[in-house]
Amino acid sequence: MELWALWTNVFTVSISMLTSHLGLSEALAIILLTLCVRAAMMPLSLASAHQMHKNKLAIAKLKPMQAKLSERHKSNPRELIKQTMALYREHGISFFSKAMLVNLTSRTVFGIGFFHALSRMSITSKFLWIASLTKPNFVLNILVGALMFLGLILMPGATSDTSSMLMLMIPVIISIIALLSLPAAIGVYWASSNAATIVQALLLRGMIKRAEQRTSLV
Repeated sequence: MELWALWTNVFTVSISMLTSHLGLSEALAIILLTLCVRAAMMPLSLASAHQMHKNKLAIAKLKPMQAKLSERHKSNPRELIKQTMALYREHGISFFSKAMLVNLTSRTVFGIGFFHALSRMSITSKFLWIASLTKPNFVLNILVGALMFLGLILMPGATSDTSSMLMLMIPVIISIIALLSLPAAIGVYWASSNAATIVQALLLRGMIKRAEQRTSLV
């Protein structure tokens, strides 16, 4: 717990330094800190997302073989799982690569730590139309939801069918509802992080397009 307290205190001190030494408002300090951390994690996040996309394409190609395995081992679920995992390994599909695990861990630790830090801080300053960052703001919550939805639909293959689109709405709605009882400071952080996700999705699309062009030239 002491280590976690030290970790969350890093964010509190960082915001205080940005406001006192650079003269930024508390909201701008939150935005700058969020974007800087997300930018630092971007290479790893892109590598992880790109690997997940390649896994998705590879699994789609293996559907006929998976169907045969399902038919062959329909009475033995354990053997079916074993053979499916072997099939994935044979074709280089990995769901627990080092990049994926490190990216998931780092984003989780950062997100939860920053969330706890902002929850403890008393940020009463104004920002744009927001009268006080210590109280929930409905317009900001809608903005967070819109940015989250845009980031999700920009991910390659996210809008392949109507059911996929509907599934993307679930985390968006949950986030908006959760923010109804949280300080606007957390909403500012969330909006900034979602904006970084949009940039990441666009960069990922560019990476995939360049990879496809190189493949077509071979």
